[in-house]
Amino acid sequence: MSRRTLVGLGAATVLGAAATGVLAPRAQAAAPGAPPTAAAGPSITLAFSDPTGLYPVDKDAPATPDLLVSVTSPTALSGTIAWSVSARDQSPGGGTEPFEVAAGAPSTITIPLGRLGPDHYLVTATVTDAAGTQLLAQSVGFGVIRSTVAGRRPQSVFGMGIRPESSPEITKRIAQRIGVKWTRGIASVQPDTVSPRAGVFWQQPQIDVARAEIADWHEHGIETLGGINYNMSWNVQPGPNGEPLKLYQNRPKDMTAHVEMVYHAIAPLQDLVPNWELWNEPWVHGWTWKTGDAQDYRDMCRMIWERLKPEYPDVNLIGGGSVSYNRDIVYAQGSKDTGYIDGSVNHAYGYPDATQYAMAKTQIKMDKLWSRTKGRAGQWQTELGTATRYNFADLPPEEAAHGVARTLAPTYLLHMLAGAEEDSAIRIFWFSLSYDKGYSGDDFNIYDAKTRTPRPVVVAYATMTSLLEDSVLQEELYPDAKSTWGFLFRGADGKGRAAVYADQLYDGTDEHQSAGHTGTLTLNDARGIRAYDYLGRRLTDGRSSRVTLTLKPWEAVYFDSDLSPAALRKALTDGACFDYSTPLHISPLSFVKPLDTTSTIDVRVENVTPKALDASVGITPPTGWRVGRRTVPVNGIKPGESRVVSFPVTDFRTDENNRYTVGYDVTVAHRPGFHQRGSQTVQVAYLPFRHITVGGSASQWNDVIPVTMTSVTAAGDSKTYSFQAAWDDAFLYVRALVGDDLQVSNPAFTADEYKFPFQADSVQLAFDATADKTEDLLAGDPHYEKCLRSISHLYVATLATGGRSELHRQLAPGTNYQTFYPTNAVLPTPLGPMDAQQADGTEGRVLVSRDDANKLTRYEVALAWSQLPELAAEVRAARPGSITRATFAVQVQDAGTTGHGATYWTTQSAPPTSGCYNFAPFWGTGAQFTGGRVDSRWGIGR
Repeated sequence: MSRRTLVGLGAATVLGAAATGVLAPRAQAAAPGAPPTAAAGPSITLAFSDPTGLYPVDKDAPATPDLLVSVTSPTALSGTIAWSVSARDQSPGGGTEPFEVAAGAPSTITIPLGRLGPDHYLVTATVTDAAGTQLLAQSVGFGVIRSTVAGRRPQSVFGMGIRPESSPEITKRIAQRIGVKWTRGIASVQPDTVSPRAGVFWQQPQIDVARAEIADWHEHGIETLGGINYNMSWNVQPGPNGEPLKLYQNRPKDMTAHVEMVYHAIAPLQDLVPNWELWNEPWVHGWTWKTGDAQDYRDMCRMIWERLKPEYPDVNLIGGGSVSYNRDIVYAQGSKDTGYIDGSVNHAYGYPDATQYAMAKTQIKMDKLWSRTKGRAGQWQTELGTATRYNFADLPPEEAAHGVARTLAPTYLLHMLAGAEEDSAIRIFWFSLSYDKGYSGDDFNIYDAKTRTPRPVVVAYATMTSLLEDSVLQEELYPDAKSTWGFLFRGADGKGRAAVYADQLYDGTDEHQSAGHTGTLTLNDARGIRAYDYLGRRLTDGRSSRVTLTLKPWEAVYFDSDLSPAALRKALTDGACFDYSTPLHISPLSFVKPLDTTSTIDVRVENVTPKALDASVGITPPTGWRVGRRTVPVNGIKPGESRVVSFPVTDFRTDENNRYTVGYDVTVAHRPGFHQRGSQTVQVAYLPFRHITVGGSASQWNDVIPVTMTSVTAAGDSKTYSFQAAWDDAFLYVRALVGDDLQVSNPAFTADEYKFPFQADSVQLAFDATADKTEDLLAGDPHYEKCLRSISHLYVATLATGGRSELHRQLAPGTNYQTFYPTNAVLPTPLGPMDAQQADGTEGRVLVSRDDANKLTRYEVALAWSQLPELAAEVRAARPGSITRATFAVQVQDAGTTGHGATYWTTQSAPPTSGCYNFAPFWGTGAQFTGGRVDSRWGIGR
């Protein structure tokens, strides 16, 4: 699922009847003439004694839930109900219950389910009549949850996208019960209600309804983020061809009228609701802003500011749509009227990769630098989450549901850490909650709306808020360890609390825990420390001096203690032992020159654990090779430290496919019998000195060693892409041969400046070639090497319609990590198409040619060294015969519904590392599953 699709799921999320069903109605009336339904048989439904399906308990007290089986039959009926209760690795109860009901009289059979502790449970019930006919077989979920903190907490981070379609009374009860402190939107505040026609505004009766709704939320301990739910239906700018559009699809036609509506919506409610989101996802020339441009959005923000702030200076205006969008549009450098917001929005759908933390930190820094009030309103993560259909589609349903539950706490914790470290308030709204109704995007619903019962993520949410509300995040405990995240809190009682989880690794999927870091955490001074798993089950009671806990990817372990934060910190760091199945990240590296008798097999060894290690690295060379030594000690390697160890090659055999498999076997001191084994295929990645004519004979590439990367779809379709690179005094050359069944092209830039080149078939060339990244807002951060690194240069080659070859500058010093938008100011280093044609151009050469008969696209690019001045200086200063190291990677985009999507050089040989800005598009960049950071090495021969 694309990032663009994900960020569009919230189209109707700012609440209100006008938005209900706006993307896809869930149900339709039966067609005329449809065949009649069969005669009604018995009606049987399952429910629980508490309609929410949630049973709060104090500490470790048990709950005593009841299953309610309701039977209504047109004839007298008897039979049995077989039932069982299960929860992950346990089956705490079951039995058989007889029933007998009279004809036409509703009857409810109550089945006690036993005394149960905190967890998420499934009840499976099979109803059979006296003749042995099965009438119902169904599983429904319920949760025993820890009691959460009651009352309003305006500084809380814990929000929820609560849907207006659902039954408001019970939905609010659920939200209150699981510890939700923020909701997004006010259902009774709709643009058409506030301003039904030009110059006409709502009156006190409608305002009183809105105030009563807000007061009701407050009674449940929940604050409201006000939302301007797009547009008045009568004020929508028509589409590109004059066609009418829905209220969310385009900018306001009369911007002054829109501003007046916003003013009249906020003015009578500002004493109750100080924070207002101005528009949900205003994607320029996207699904909400089809003909408007970036300056229109900035104009709207400025006009609202100037209308509202003189009277209500304490009102906070929240704007933007994602971190990168805010950089591109709201804060576009040098553009007119930037920064007219008090806080910004991001939608971080997807797995809790560390890039979420990187982007949240970037968001805060941008707001503090460029907002008119230095970001006083903080950050609003108004939509984020995972869903079984999109994120865990290949797992069995119950395992997938727990996959969603596992991702909740890491997502919140990464965002909370960014806010704490940058001293900025942050609110986080999981998407979403509807008790009993479907809606657009309901794959993300934390309830099963058909059975009206909670999924495991509901219990995970309550566990998180129960243990972390009324706590202040102090620090991250393991800033150097890529395997582990630890979050230390100070509770309102002054006691230490914490959450720790092991991270996931991408190996082609983020679905399966087996790909991530697994192991144990042993606390050697555990007295007074109680531990709980991500669904609230108690793991240790604080009475033992030494405990060992299991760590699994994205499964938060919570710690509630009688200790001070400093003492708990010591117990989780100095007094802790981590034993992971993969304590070291082992990466055999590409060869940076053609193979000869001076070659070495280089292996990068990185300690990913929170503790220093002594290890021994052994290798198995490629078939037919010999090395001078097979084992190298690596002692005293610190957390986060990376070393390259070399194995001299004494004999080798070249492979015509340039693919060499290196095996490794690692042992670690003080872990008898432990072995970390694996293998990796490496290639010669080398740029010889060679003059190349773009569009010339293919023979000029004959002796340039190609590298290859393979793309395999879920259906098993495989494609191999080939790359070659060379250089001379004028250019760095790249040739890519990309097998592609269908060519997908954008209109030429001159025909449509809004089409992003990286969304069509394209090749991206990414470099990390600058040590001093003045525009990188995260440079120097303690977590920079762990997960925040960005590239310095990015170029995109694509074939536009009409056979026009284009080379775009996507990133370089002077571009501020922005994406090109036509109405933005020209940056010091311009974004967009470069001066590059096949035969001439001051910035390069480019030719993209298509061979439809052989379904092959050839990309030929010559980057002028002026585009990589720092690397050029190193290359030109190198001695003859020497090798200059370059950090370089490519990405292939095979667009279209039948295409392979994005394939990254960075993920080909080993799990990638999370970063911040890397491959485009920047609104979904840096995560392991989108290529991660660029750290792959090449050699440039002199």
